[in-house]
Amino acid sequence: MNNRTLPDKKIALFAKVICLFFIILTGFLAWQATHFEIDASADTLLVDNNRHHIISQMSDQRYGAQEFILIAFKPKSGDIFSHENLAKLTKLGNEISAIDRVSQVRSIANVPIFANATNFSGDVNSLTWQAQQYPAELLQKTLKNHPLYEGLLVNKQQTALALQVVFQEDQTLVNLQAESLAIKQHLLERDLQASEKAQLATLKNKQDVISKSLDKTRIEEITRIRSIIKKYGTENEFYLGGNNLLAYELINIIESDLLLFGSIILIAVIVILTYLFRQFSWVFLPIFCCTVSVIITLGLLAVFALKVTVISANVIALQIILSLAMIIHIIIQYQEFVEAERFHTQTALVLATIKSKFKPCFFAGITTTVGFATLIFSSVQPVISFGWMMVIAMSVSVLVSLIFFPALLISFFSIQKHVAKHSLIEGFMSGMATLVNRIPTKISLFTIIVTLAFGVGCFKLTAENSFLNYFSTSTDVKRELTFIDQEFGGSTTFDVLYKIPKSQQKQPLILSAETVQTITAIQTMLSQQKAIGNITSVADFTRIAQVVNGKPLTEYELTVLYKSLDKDIQQDLFGGYFSPSNNELRISTRIQDSYQGLNRADLLKNIHQELANLGLAKSDYQLTGLFVLYQHILTKLVDSQILTLLMVYAAMTVILMVIFSSLKIAVISLIPNIITTAIIMGIMGWFAIPLDLMTITIATVAMGISMDDTIHYVHRYLEENSNISKKGSADSSTKLNIIKQTNLSVGYALMYTTLIIIIGFGMLVFSNFVPSMLFGLLTSIAMFVALITDMTILPVMLKKYLT
Repeated sequence: MNNRTLPDKKIALFAKVICLFFIILTGFLAWQATHFEIDASADTLLVDNNRHHIISQMSDQRYGAQEFILIAFKPKSGDIFSHENLAKLTKLGNEISAIDRVSQVRSIANVPIFANATNFSGDVNSLTWQAQQYPAELLQKTLKNHPLYEGLLVNKQQTALALQVVFQEDQTLVNLQAESLAIKQHLLERDLQASEKAQLATLKNKQDVISKSLDKTRIEEITRIRSIIKKYGTENEFYLGGNNLLAYELINIIESDLLLFGSIILIAVIVILTYLFRQFSWVFLPIFCCTVSVIITLGLLAVFALKVTVISANVIALQIILSLAMIIHIIIQYQEFVEAERFHTQTALVLATIKSKFKPCFFAGITTTVGFATLIFSSVQPVISFGWMMVIAMSVSVLVSLIFFPALLISFFSIQKHVAKHSLIEGFMSGMATLVNRIPTKISLFTIIVTLAFGVGCFKLTAENSFLNYFSTSTDVKRELTFIDQEFGGSTTFDVLYKIPKSQQKQPLILSAETVQTITAIQTMLSQQKAIGNITSVADFTRIAQVVNGKPLTEYELTVLYKSLDKDIQQDLFGGYFSPSNNELRISTRIQDSYQGLNRADLLKNIHQELANLGLAKSDYQLTGLFVLYQHILTKLVDSQILTLLMVYAAMTVILMVIFSSLKIAVISLIPNIITTAIIMGIMGWFAIPLDLMTITIATVAMGISMDDTIHYVHRYLEENSNISKKGSADSSTKLNIIKQTNLSVGYALMYTTLIIIIGFGMLVFSNFVPSMLFGLLTSIAMFVALITDMTILPVMLKKYLT
């Protein structure tokens, strides 16, 4: 842009056209933004066509996995098996059964107890508490160590009961999922053909339509269940658990954080801008431009069907901060020109400002965008989505900051002559310049020592975490989920699929004695593992049969019994654990995520070893379930973190070389950001903050934001150095003046943006969602470290190697 090429009037007209274009675009995308979605389903954790996910889906399909939630019921008075409490439990179950999609509500009151039974009958309804009104003493005795119900419908201490609310499946969705799975399972052996990929995409689109409606229904169902429970809450304690509840709570938290902390950050930004600039235009314009950026981004995310997850919940806050950073740099340069009184018209002043700041702002935006783009190469789906979202957000922010913001200044504002001064900030900047000039060696040594001290912590990083740890201990959801996890057999599903070897397949036997013995041995081994809660398999049915029969069933009696049962009863008792057509048995377990000292990797390794000790090869069994999927993701996190950082550093080096046309300057510019990353990762290691689906993005976020400030600082330093070189002076006082002038110009913008980021993201420490809290805290610390390194070690290196 050159103010000499066009008359001011034509430039002003062009600026108004730009404003009109952005306003129309914003209006259109605001309508699109109404379709913007939040997604907290388990599928958001997985890369499409994940091998472990495919195996898990095949298992769910084969064994008819049911969608359900648990409602734990802990009466404040009376025996849990008293007539009064069981009648209350029955009444509550009946009310919940009236919800449209609920197919069944199981409880101790309506399941077959087999108490006093002498043989198996097809009429299992006659064996329930509702039919027999069993006394409390008999229930206590019968349900103690019950192989099927303890840990599911009654806790081990017999202090609480539970309702298992089972939901009907959407048959259309089930059919679509089956069709998709029939195609996906080919991936276990080969790549998909083009026609299969196209068919899979079509099926996915159909599934998404149904799933979107179903997600809304699930939210309404849980809301209604909570309202029903509330009527019974004065005399009893209730705890909800299950995947549906987890998704429901995550969506509530994401929505709450987006609204609450978005508003708090906005208010904080307004207050800070008012204090720093003390002029209406420099408060209104940045906020207005950030609002436009957010609306356009939300609209584009909706257009590209990118849904916000727990990982990308802070994408809007990040965009606001990054947009403000660029705009503040432009404002500071504008004010510098105002003080110099070099331009007499607003158009000339704005064009000169953009000409001066276009290159550093543009390249700073590019480096940040590339930094986030490296997340796309992660092997974890929500991290990939977050990368794409931030690429879109940063692209919008660059366009709004460098085109829309100056167009607004030209079109609707006259010269803003007021320039607020802050003696404290000015003193700090001058003092830092003096410090760099006087003790550069000490600064270098101190930086090396601190970096090494924190860097050692990087080797202590772990990727061990739990969904339960995502919630603050003060929240009801943490209390509920922890109670269910500890008292009702765990939270995370974990299955062992045992493939019956041909040597144990004996026709016409349904199961041979050897097979039952093997399953029993596996189940016994699992029960001895720490952190494993509820365990069920066909071995449990044989234990019940032994109690009823008075003696163990022979393999022939078991076969006769299986074939004589009604099909529905057969499915209820065996269907979830035995697949005759696949000659496979399923041992279903749940992991207690709240178990202290749980190490998923060690647990899986130990189970593999114990199965080997039982004489089983890895080809004889398959481990699957959400536990295996989550552990696979955690393992990938460490690899993804290393790969992402290497890609970020490589990409940044190339871009910095393009910007400054010098490998030396590129390396110098990179060092403060490497230091910042090492310190932040070290803090996580020393304070045992694990890598998880959210903290894995901290290093990239810190790198992306801090690199912006570094580029602006180096760019201004080179300008000051060039000006001094032209005058032919390069003594020590001149070098000090270069640093001081750089600090007193671009340094102001660095201070302003850092202050806004620290206070803005610092607000997230009050979130009830632990990942958001850690994200805000670590980002704030990263920006403080980045400011200090840009004010100290960066000018030390620039002074030593470039002047």
